[in-house]
Amino acid sequence: MEDKSLPTQAKDALEQAVQFSFDEQREDGHWVAKVSSDATFTSEYVMFKYAVGLDLTADGDAIKLWLLKDQKEDGSWGLAPELPGNLSTTTEAYLALKILGVSPDEKAMLKARDFMVDNGGVEKLILMPASCPLNIYSLSSWARSTMIPVLIVAHHKPVYALPNGRSTDNDFLDELWVDPKNKNIPFAPTPIQALEWIQLSFKAADKVLAIAGGLRNFPTRGTARTKCVEWLLEHQEAEGDWAGFFPPMHGSVWALILEGYPLDHDVIKRGLSALERLAVQDEGGKRLTATVSPVWDTSLVALSLCDAGVGSDARMCKAAEWLKCRQILGPEGDWRVYSPCQQAGGWSFQYHNKWYPDVDDTAVVVMALAKQDCRFIESESCVDAVTWIMGMQNHDGGWAAFDCYNNQLWLHKIPFSDMDSLCDPSTADVTGRILECFGHLLSQGTKRLGELLEWRLAASAARGVDYLLKEQEKSGPWWGRWGNNYIYGTGNVLRGLVHFGKSDPKVCASIQAAVTWFESIQNDDGGWGETLASYEFPKLAGQGPSTAAQTAWALQSLLLFRSASCQAIQSGISWLAKNQTVRSSNGMSWPADVYTGTGFPKVLYLGYPLYHHAFPVMALSKYLAAQKAAVHRDLEVNGVH
Repeated sequence: MEDKSLPTQAKDALEQAVQFSFDEQREDGHWVAKVSSDATFTSEYVMFKYAVGLDLTADGDAIKLWLLKDQKEDGSWGLAPELPGNLSTTTEAYLALKILGVSPDEKAMLKARDFMVDNGGVEKLILMPASCPLNIYSLSSWARSTMIPVLIVAHHKPVYALPNGRSTDNDFLDELWVDPKNKNIPFAPTPIQALEWIQLSFKAADKVLAIAGGLRNFPTRGTARTKCVEWLLEHQEAEGDWAGFFPPMHGSVWALILEGYPLDHDVIKRGLSALERLAVQDEGGKRLTATVSPVWDTSLVALSLCDAGVGSDARMCKAAEWLKCRQILGPEGDWRVYSPCQQAGGWSFQYHNKWYPDVDDTAVVVMALAKQDCRFIESESCVDAVTWIMGMQNHDGGWAAFDCYNNQLWLHKIPFSDMDSLCDPSTADVTGRILECFGHLLSQGTKRLGELLEWRLAASAARGVDYLLKEQEKSGPWWGRWGNNYIYGTGNVLRGLVHFGKSDPKVCASIQAAVTWFESIQNDDGGWGETLASYEFPKLAGQGPSTAAQTAWALQSLLLFRSASCQAIQSGISWLAKNQTVRSSNGMSWPADVYTGTGFPKVLYLGYPLYHHAFPVMALSKYLAAQKAAVHRDLEVNGVH
């Protein structure tokens, strides 16, 4: 490789990556990779099956195999491979293994116990319960679809016997306590003087509700439960899913069983089947993923292959048709509650999720289809999609993922809200993606878009630009809500702003600050990387071992504002070429063992393998295009035609 010029290395790497893409394509035209997440979902799956009496013998050994493989060297389980052990995740994994029959005397269990005790034991997990009636549509889509079944479960207060029986002083997990003789650990609330008035109000309400027995005997309790059950039944997909995400699937089935639905009821059987579709079983054992990502994966790979110049390939036409068939145009959708636009037209993340189309996904699908065949821009499908996106714009000019006007951040002051994710406000990364999509469409001109739609897109984009200027960090980057982290957010924003900043001094200054930041954080090896710990410690922004996805995010952005010959870009492209080490039957890709996807900052992180493939394909393609354009300019300057 050292004997080849950098453009030749990049071209070779791109050709190998394109072949890898087609090697991984499914027969019907789509792509989907196995999403990775922490042990929580697999552990809760074990507890759920045990609690409701479902058989664990058939897959118990496979689950044990995966849980033990996922254990860290210090005996813990963490939120992501690179992060340290987490007490909650470790406790759940340990309990699941004991339920599956693993002896506490086995080496792996002893190591887990030592980790727990050394870090404060189960005592550290004691939380104060809380209850508060809320308008469910004030909550984010994921909180809403999870909390409604949780409310039903909380009403029933089910208690299940552990494998050693049921007693008030059960010793099943005594080994995880620092002092198992003293389990009456009081909750240590924040000092009153340190609380805000909203928190004080919630805590006071919680005390009153506790004294009142949580309103369990209130006259309207039966009606409320009926409404919750009706909501769950209405929101179940025909295929059995709820929101395409493990927590609402798991919780909804559990809630309905507690409400008297038998295991052989059609609703329960379909729900259990949906839960099993989240399972991944291979030589590494069996695990439950948080979700599946076929529409997202397909749109990203298709977009990357269009950038690589193979959009007209018959296999790409097949992928485009697969995507077109999954546009959501029906009457479903919680987004309708607050959106001023009732025109449906979005795409969701998963196979079966008509209730929660995703603004971010929809923008990428539109770009992929428009680049695959520019005539798509003139179609009713495209008009419906961008009309829906514009209808989801928030008052502040930005966009969120699933809802509009879902920004009641005071809800995070509820005592049980330890995730700061009960709402779905505007974020810079989603807004940047929308501007990238709108910018591409606007570049096609009035002839394809029509004068009215062109004007509406430009006006909507202008509001988005104003929002992004307000959200930029002082040092130059933008925070990333759905990807790790400042590299992701900043990359998304720059790919959007490039379409709208040529004549605005404020936008130009904002772009320059972000580009300078990207150049300042490049690793010595030529790549870019950022640790997930930057969510908890912002001073770590842009710091971490180089990864393919994050290197590609940086390169895609820099190539918009720097020449292909600049040293930062040359070093980054070289890093991608040198680190393409994963083989398929005919092609090559990059290692995908580092999580760069974010579910909930500080709480849930996700590994999307195709992030480490699709984005490098885009970066290599844009580099080669820029390099070719530079050669042509040089020839013209020298009078060569």
